[in-house]
Amino acid sequence: MSSMLLIFLLFFLSGFIAMYLCFAPLARQYLRTLKFKPYMLPLLYIWLFYAIGSIGIYFVSDHNDFIEPLSAMRVILPLGLAVIIYGANILCSGFIFNAILAAAVVCLVLAQPAGPGIPLYGVPTWYIQLAVVVIGFVFCRFYIIMNSTLQTALIPLLMILLGVSMLSALGAAPMFSALCAAILLGILAAYMAINYNDVKIDLDDGSCISIAFLVFSLMVLQFGEFSFTSCLMFSAAFWAELIAAIWYRYVVIHAGSLSENTNYYVAATKYSTHILSMNILKISTISLFLGWFQLFSVNNYSLPFIAVLLILWLNHSFARTEADEPQKLRDINRSFVEDVKQNIKNAKEAIETVKKDK
Repeated sequence: MSSMLLIFLLFFLSGFIAMYLCFAPLARQYLRTLKFKPYMLPLLYIWLFYAIGSIGIYFVSDHNDFIEPLSAMRVILPLGLAVIIYGANILCSGFIFNAILAAAVVCLVLAQPAGPGIPLYGVPTWYIQLAVVVIGFVFCRFYIIMNSTLQTALIPLLMILLGVSMLSALGAAPMFSALCAAILLGILAAYMAINYNDVKIDLDDGSCISIAFLVFSLMVLQFGEFSFTSCLMFSAAFWAELIAAIWYRYVVIHAGSLSENTNYYVAATKYSTHILSMNILKISTISLFLGWFQLFSVNNYSLPFIAVLLILWLNHSFARTEADEPQKLRDINRSFVEDVKQNIKNAKEAIETVKKDK
């Protein structure tokens, strides 16, 4: 365990130092000139260092701990698809971009061997693959709703990567996955550290989607390793925010974009960067523990459902209450239930009004 932790820290620091040394001067240059150059794009360095790290790990390390054999194609494919996705975001829009992103997710999922370690083993494989494709598309396409601030976008991704690494420490995920997660964790942590208090060069939507795709590729790498469901639970913060955004946008407020209706967006307007970051970190940590418990669960659906509901409740409690309100568990629970009841009542009244107008 100690040697594994040392190796993990070594790869984390390698990613962190490489990104910090290369990108920090560019951020300072941008502050001086306020002129953005194409070579200042964060994704260029995030992708490059991750590509070097993941390909290097594949060729220099022993990856015989995979249940399903790891091929070079499964390592290189996500890197190429991430480039295609970013290019499509620049050149295309609407249906065409969605089609390209969907095709990329399909290619990624179909490239994973479907052995006995897949979720819901015994169900027709193509059912499971289709479900994972839908999950992957929604995760990548709509992760931009988390990009209201750098902290709300990156901290949940950092916690997913940490979760993948910890699965390896528990023997539930291959070492290759942990080392790749460590590299990407260090790279993204360095980028966030550079922009933590004062955002110098922010993430554009295309970069956000591409980074989410790279993180999802590490999650789906566990598709046949008995741990994909746990990895999916590590992303509970995103699914909870997506549910909240849809609820407030289309049922309660009927205004603004999905991003503006997330709990984290509301929290970012009320709290300092540090308070926002610490609370997202604490909430995401709960999803990590639940994901680890999933390893010992007898099914693949009840605990993930509970995890999303719990994170949804915690996000709502953090964002939708006033900063000076008491935060006792009983008070938060009562406020949350009353708010949900009121929202349902408002929705029913809106539906009845529409019917009367017709």
